[in-house]
Amino acid sequence: MVTSAENRGWPGDVPLAGLSGTGLPAPSLVRTAKIATIEARDAARLGQVDPGVRDEVIARVGERLGLSV
Repeated sequence: MVTSAENRGWPGDVPLAGLSGTGLPAPSLVRTAKIATIEARDAARLGQVDPGVRDEVIARVGERLGLSV
């Protein structure tokens, strides 16, 4: 789940360093403790995150699920 960086931090949050290319209007973070799902038809690609951020998110979600990634 992506949320505003102004919200109180949770364990496992991954900050999105720099907004360039993300399509997000304000400083944000990925909250790995929450998984949100929506229908694919309701989603629109805004941008993308740095591959390092993506890898960190995958690792933290894996840790939460007790997986070795």
